[in-house]
Amino acid sequence: MPIRITLIGTGVAIPQPHRVQSGVLVELGDLTSPEFSVLFDCGSGVLPRLTGFTDCTAIRYVFLTHLHLDHVADVMSLIKAKWLCESYDLVIYGPCGTKEWLARVFDAYPYMKNRVRTKVTELADQDRVSIGKFEIVCAETIHALPSLGYGIVDESGQVRAVYTGDTEPCESIKILCDGADILIHECSFPDSVPDVTNHTTPRAFGEMFGSAAVARIVFTHLYPHTIGFEEEMVEIVRKYCSGCDVSIGRDMESITL
Repeated sequence: MPIRITLIGTGVAIPQPHRVQSGVLVELGDLTSPEFSVLFDCGSGVLPRLTGFTDCTAIRYVFLTHLHLDHVADVMSLIKAKWLCESYDLVIYGPCGTKEWLARVFDAYPYMKNRVRTKVTELADQDRVSIGKFEIVCAETIHALPSLGYGIVDESGQVRAVYTGDTEPCESIKILCDGADILIHECSFPDSVPDVTNHTTPRAFGEMFGSAAVARIVFTHLYPHTIGFEEEMVEIVRKYCSGCDVSIGRDMESITL
């Protein structure tokens, strides 16, 4: 079955004119009328940009990689938009702490309580969620707080796409993406930035993923530090990942698998 991936936001918490915060829209099934529209992360600026691709009422599932603001800032805005558009169901998945976080957000906006039937499920490494004929499989990642990457598995059992959120390069994602059509991985900084932790640089990525059999690599979660270094970053990774299609992701870029 076809999958369409749209990089709604490829940026970070520092504002950039050409990148909003993190968000990836995945449409599963018939692309003329997708059976399921799934949102991975929902940072600031993601919600208004969704209107170029789908109606907010079509978003039934949200998967959060972690709870940093640049990945969750528009979640309550999405819930309110669905309520105003008379769409009353939303399932949110995320790592440990997601239930408490959303409960506190609702405490800050009590008028929104019970407007939308919002079900929250916390996930852990290797958990799986069925969405139609697809499964979403979790992989624990390395960040400053509990975080997950997600793989999209088709009905044949093949991992088609992997999205990491924020992480250092890690074995769990390498295993998950082996044989995948695409890996959407953060690459926050160029190698010239010293002592990077909780995030990825090109050389660190290449050293981890050089032997992984993934057809395409797209980098996202790009700090302003990467401006002017994009071609260099791609070339470094290509030296490690021979034969892979490597690119820097752009806001509103769509990829069909």
